Amino acid sequence: MAIAYTKLNEYAQKTRLEVRYEDVGSAGPDHIKTFTLRAVLNGKVYPDGVGKNKKEAKQNAAKNALRGLLEDIDQFRSYTENATEASTSPVHQTSVSNINYICWLNEYGQKNRVTVRPVESTRLGPDNAVLGCSFVVGDKEYPAAFGKTRKEAKEEAAKLVYHEICGSKTPEVSSNTHLVKKPAKFTSEFDSIECLGKGAFGRVYKARQKLLQKYYAIKIVRWKEKSLREVAALSDLQHCNIIRYFTCWMEDGGYQWDSAPDSSSTSQSSSDSVVKYLYIQMELCDTKTLRVWIDEKNTQNVKKSLRNSKRREKSLDIAQQIVSGVEYIHSKMLIHRDLKPANIMFGRDGEVKIGDFGLVTAENNDDAENLLERTVYKGTPSYMAPEQSKSIYDRKVDIFALGLIYFELLWNLPAGSDRKVIGALQSVTAFFLNIITFSNFVVSLQNQIIKSMLHVKPEDRPEASKVKRELDECANALQMLKNKDRESRTV
Repeated sequence: MAIAYTKLNEYAQKTRLEVRYEDVGSAGPDHIKTFTLRAVLNGKVYPDGVGKNKKEAKQNAAKNALRGLLEDIDQFRSYTENATEASTSPVHQTSVSNINYICWLNEYGQKNRVTVRPVESTRLGPDNAVLGCSFVVGDKEYPAAFGKTRKEAKEEAAKLVYHEICGSKTPEVSSNTHLVKKPAKFTSEFDSIECLGKGAFGRVYKARQKLLQKYYAIKIVRWKEKSLREVAALSDLQHCNIIRYFTCWMEDGGYQWDSAPDSSSTSQSSSDSVVKYLYIQMELCDTKTLRVWIDEKNTQNVKKSLRNSKRREKSLDIAQQIVSGVEYIHSKMLIHRDLKPANIMFGRDGEVKIGDFGLVTAENNDDAENLLERTVYKGTPSYMAPEQSKSIYDRKVDIFALGLIYFELLWNLPAGSDRKVIGALQSVTAFFLNIITFSNFVVSLQNQIIKSMLHVKPEDRPEASKVKRELDECANALQMLKNKDRESRTV
């Protein structure tokens, strides 16, 4: 590993590149903490390196940077074996003679999503054997070229492909590395980029799509196989109360809003693999979440908030929209698993939107591994059902969380000790059942709905469809009371 760090420094000195390392941060408990650093060459950020200590993370960052600089294995071997040979041409030169045709061809294949495959051959010359090579790009095989070495033949073959595709046009190359410059999709297709939020999940940006001139939310997370769960779920969900998904793509790096170290960019990953990032393009919502809405209502007028009829009516409307989205999620055999006010947003027209499907799972999948992950690291204990501390549970955990959310919509909870009571799973249900007395500020039907959703046993909780019907009945009852009150005033 130390070789990569040394070779990167040698390469930087010989090509006059400025190399520095950024400390991204650390993650995990002290006894299994991992550190993350990244190498930056002349302002270009390369994939993060992760290690058990900062030294190991720096070595892995250097290794990832070398992989980015020297994608072709023959070029890397040539450099390490001939490190004493200095380049005689300026490093900023971009003439055709300095083009690395193999790197250009690799970049061409990636950009156009076609396979690039070398076909090697040998023929007899006047003195000895001559090595040959041709390239198959997609379904087309290009002419063969020959040389004294495999590398020379391969480079000449790539040159023939380049001239046939590009003619005499000089490709765009990096001024420092002689590699084809491949712009990131995010920064090339979007502008007016603004950071909306960051956390352990990654970062979310507001960005304008240049072609459509429309704004979207772009969520950027480290790629893992599990990270595709959110995308897979969102792509199948089309509902007015669920954040709309548009598309996703992969990039070799994460967009950095500023240069400050950011713990949101850290996660445990294999130190031998180049870190990739998943970009998720979604509907842009209001920055105010339901958490903010509740907190604002609680501080506007504490004494009157419990009997505020406007808040009660709006809370019922919000609860109806949430349960409508939950009913749809359950109809798709999915469990959200992380319903809470902070994950519920408002669309541009004011409609409620359920978001953050990072912990979604299929109902017929016990998923014990991810259960432990949620319980210990990623979940929100204050909104978790009692059975989520076990290995098996079903969609009724979402109903329990929905009951807590509806309670918070109606009940003004101080930010102190009461919230600790909510987080105590062993006493949370008893707490609610003992203090819920809504007769003074809401119809008794709401009381029964919330109580039913907060049952300790999941089988005693209603399905989302039943909660939806009961909330509709509650809304009709409130409307009747308003009509009677209006009629009494006009008499």
